[in-house]
Amino acid sequence: MENDFPSADGEGKVLTDVGVRKLVTGDLGYDLFIDLSTSNLGPEGLQQYLEGLTLDAGLASAPASTVLVLPEEWGVPPKTSNLRIVRAGTSGQSDELYRAIRRAACFDRHLVVVLDALLPVNEVLGRLNEEFDQDPLFGMVQPRFADASDDHVWPLPDHAEVDARDGKLSRAGLSILPPFTITPELLAVCTVIRREVVREMDQAGHGLETTLGEFRLLLCQARRRGYRNLAVNHAVLASPLSYGRLYPVAAKSDFDRIVRLYPEIMRADSWNANLPQRRLEGHLARVFADDPKERRRLLLDGRGMIAEHNGTSHHILGLIGGFQALDNLWQIDVLASSAAAEFHRLGERYQRFRLLHVLPQETYSAAVLLNQPWRLSTVAELHQRALLIGFSMLDTISWDILYVCDESLDLLWRFVARFSDALFYISQFTRDRFRMRFRPQVPVAERVTYLTLATEEVIDPIARQEPVGDYIFIFGNNYDHKDVRRTLELLVDAFPFNKVVAFGVENTTVRNVTAIASGQVDETALHRLIAGARVIVFPSFYEGFGIPVVQGLAYGRPVVVRQSSLWEEIAGQLRMPGDLVPFDSTASLVEAVGSALAGLPLKALPQGTGLRSGESPLRWRDCAQRMVDSIEELMTNADGRRWQEREEALQAIRLLRP
Repeated sequence: MENDFPSADGEGKVLTDVGVRKLVTGDLGYDLFIDLSTSNLGPEGLQQYLEGLTLDAGLASAPASTVLVLPEEWGVPPKTSNLRIVRAGTSGQSDELYRAIRRAACFDRHLVVVLDALLPVNEVLGRLNEEFDQDPLFGMVQPRFADASDDHVWPLPDHAEVDARDGKLSRAGLSILPPFTITPELLAVCTVIRREVVREMDQAGHGLETTLGEFRLLLCQARRRGYRNLAVNHAVLASPLSYGRLYPVAAKSDFDRIVRLYPEIMRADSWNANLPQRRLEGHLARVFADDPKERRRLLLDGRGMIAEHNGTSHHILGLIGGFQALDNLWQIDVLASSAAAEFHRLGERYQRFRLLHVLPQETYSAAVLLNQPWRLSTVAELHQRALLIGFSMLDTISWDILYVCDESLDLLWRFVARFSDALFYISQFTRDRFRMRFRPQVPVAERVTYLTLATEEVIDPIARQEPVGDYIFIFGNNYDHKDVRRTLELLVDAFPFNKVVAFGVENTTVRNVTAIASGQVDETALHRLIAGARVIVFPSFYEGFGIPVVQGLAYGRPVVVRQSSLWEEIAGQLRMPGDLVPFDSTASLVEAVGSALAGLPLKALPQGTGLRSGESPLRWRDCAQRMVDSIEELMTNADGRRWQEREEALQAIRLLRP
């Protein structure tokens, strides 16, 4: 059977398929099929489009053959060199697609399929053709598409709706993406089909209603044969087409029929809609936004704060206040439970920030959990909303003592040590403990931020007027490492005629002891107890910072602590009126308390040894600034690789869960 393809020498001789294949062996060109039958170009724009094909797109002679399908009502423009123009009404546009496939197959050429009024620039098409050399089973390649109005690149398809106001990535952000993304078949306005795929494509229609439906079916068949699609991230075509026209969807009737033939296309579409790179691009769009205010958006996650005064809440409140005191360009949102926000009056205290009670849907450049993570879901939530994520590590006590946590904490903190972007420690002591146990990877930025060590920031002005009493104040809680009960028994025996206030003890029958359960007094009352103590005893075996210790020193009280390198570190970072006195045995504890009660000289740790001459101790704003500095340094080199690694790890965990 003869065909209507001209010979290679252009003399119009009729050749058989075999003859054509022999003549064009080694030809590296491509054919071009453009379907304008459903475009909104209009007759008035057609001539301009044709001129663009010839001049702007550089396609005067690059393709061996170009077929242009027009709506019947447009009429047929004057004949153009190397361009075959047909009307959709004369022969269905799907028929013309299959004619283009047959021709490209016979001439052993790639086939470029354009499904709307997009100008397929020859330079970009050449780049796309080169990608076939990467792998013999890359069967289809596609460029990325930019909005001609601002030159920002549209995202890959997703379930979410996208419009011209958001979701687009600047060329700077696009440049740091990997060269290509491998996907299942994907309908796009421009696709280059590999010559080997073209040769094996069906060359007769399947009776679907639209060219789009027929093309989707052909792509599905190619994928079933093992050929994957390649989205080439650094090859971009600019166009005024809307997002929906750049990534069109087959008509429902056609799609339903294809699903009946190849039901796994539902999985292919789900795969494309959930590409990790799609979410990564949303974060990069934020980081590389033209507006500096959009680039610098930070989420402070304070959900670890409860409606109660405790060490974690104190730490979170102090840091939020520190961020509020900074004069920087960051837009900051604070996330906290409604109960904690009401109890701590967050809306009243931190008016510069937007206060959130539920997880926001928008993206941020960075998100920081202001306490250590306890659930993988928290890590995943921050990861989904920010390119960079960081965590405040207060201590590793829960992991070490074991009985207050479950077995998942070990894997969680190892995950954080490997896949987070930043870890912020409240002391070098905590950092050393965490590093020894979990060994963070080199890419993780680590910074000791401390808590405030400024006297005026840790005292209550009302409590400062409290006169010094005659009681021993033992501070802690019921956890074994706090060692409150054993210490209480020892000091009651050693000083039977002195009043003792034990904070963190539920009850007692001892005559000279007042027991106060943790969380049962307000903040000012607690400060008054600290400020009025003759001596404070903090017998804990293991702390990450020791806020009550610093508070006691700020009020000028002697504070007796169990010997630890932590206390030498803290003493070296502050200058306060109180004495920090270590003990290492029951005898030295009794000696230190007795000396304090009697007003005798104490063997206190030297203060300020870690500060330079004239250097002031850290304030909350300094702690917050250290976090900001680390985040900004990370942003200068943010390329999304860490995010991608974390995304893949989180997906693997979800797959492994029963």
